[in-house]
Amino acid sequence: MSRSSLIGMPLAFDDEEYRVRIQRTQEAMQAARLDALLLFHQESMFYLFGYDQLGYWVYQTAIVPLADSEITVVCREADHDLVAGLPAVREVRTWFDDSPDDPVEVTIDALRKLGLVGPGRRIGIELRSHALLPFYYRRLADKIQRSSELVDASDVVTELRLRKSDAELVYVRRAAQILDATYEATFRALRPGVRENEVLGAAMEAMFDAGGEPPAIIPPLASGPRTLASTHGAATNRVLQPDDLFQFEAGTCFQRYHTVGVQSKWLGSAPEGVLRDYEALREALALGVDALKPGRPIAEVAKAVNGRLSESGRHEPGRHIGYGTGLGYPPTWLDNLRVKETDPHVLYPGMVLFMFLHYKSRTDLLFLGEPVVVTEAGSERLSRTPLTLEME
Repeated sequence: MSRSSLIGMPLAFDDEEYRVRIQRTQEAMQAARLDALLLFHQESMFYLFGYDQLGYWVYQTAIVPLADSEITVVCREADHDLVAGLPAVREVRTWFDDSPDDPVEVTIDALRKLGLVGPGRRIGIELRSHALLPFYYRRLADKIQRSSELVDASDVVTELRLRKSDAELVYVRRAAQILDATYEATFRALRPGVRENEVLGAAMEAMFDAGGEPPAIIPPLASGPRTLASTHGAATNRVLQPDDLFQFEAGTCFQRYHTVGVQSKWLGSAPEGVLRDYEALREALALGVDALKPGRPIAEVAKAVNGRLSESGRHEPGRHIGYGTGLGYPPTWLDNLRVKETDPHVLYPGMVLFMFLHYKSRTDLLFLGEPVVVTEAGSERLSRTPLTLEME
C-alpha cells in the first residue's frame, strides 16, 4: 500500500492503481480534445492521487495536463501537508486566507507556467461540483477565456469512477458488512417509546464499532407521518408509537466507499393492505436486481420494473428506481448514473448500485432497497439483511 512521502499517511491503493487511473483520465481527455483538466470534486482528487480532506468548501483545484503524468494542486496553505508527497503530485501551490495571494490568480499562473493556456488550448473544468462556488467559477472563466477555451468536463473522471476495480470492490464489500451490523443494532433498538435520535445513536455506535468510517450523509430516518418525507429529513426527538411505520436509510462507508440500503419496518402487525403494497414492491425490486446484467442498458431495467409496478397499479411515472454509489464526501454518496428510463448508461461489471422502490399512501410511505454490484455473470446482492416489513 502506498503512503504519503511527506507525513507517512497510508493511502487506500498502491501506486500502480493511481497510475492506471491517471492514464485512463488522460485517454478520456484526449477523446474530449482537452489540453488540461481542472478538478474540483474532492472525490476526483481522492480517486486520482489519494487526497483526502474535508475542507473543500474553500477554493482548491488540481490541474491534470494531457501530456504529463504529474499533477499540480492549488490549495490553502493549511492543507499543504495533506497534498504534498502524494502519488503523481508534482507541485503544490498554496494561498493564505489573509494575504494578497488570490487562489484564482495562483491557478492562472500555474496554467500559464505549464504552457496550458493560449490560442487553441481547451481546458476542461468540473462544473457539477459542490466545491466550486459560482463566485470563483465566474472569475476563472473570465480569465481563462481571454486566451483559451473553457469547457464543461464534469463527466471525465466521474464516468471512470462508475466501474470499480477489484481493489475498490474489496472496500465496497467491507462497507456492506458494516451496513448489516448497522441494521442489526438499529432494529434491536426499535420499539415504541424510544426517540428517533436514540435509534440513530444505536445505529451510529454499531456502524463505528464494526469498523465503519464517517459516511457522506448521517443516516436519515423517520417514523409515523414523517415517513412521507422519503427519508429526506434527519432524525428528531419524536417518540415512536405502537403501529408506527419506520424508515431507515443508511450509507455505510469504508475508505470513502459507500454501500447504501433502506428498510421500512412496522412496529406491530401491519395492516393487510400495507403488507400487500410491500410485497408488490419487494417483488418488483427483485425483478430489477435480477435484470442487472453486463451489456444491458439501464433504461431497459427501469422499464421492466416500471412495467411490473404498472401491472399492480403502483407505478409512479417520473421516478428513478436506483442510482450508482461509490466514493462519497458530504453532501452525497451518489455516482453519476440513475436507474431510470432515460438514463443512457449501459451496465458493466464493477458497477455498484443502490436499487430501491417506494410507494406513498395517504398516511405513510413504504421505502425499501438494497446495494448490488454488477458481476460478469449478472448481479450480486451485497447485504445479507433480508427485506421484511414486520419486526421479527
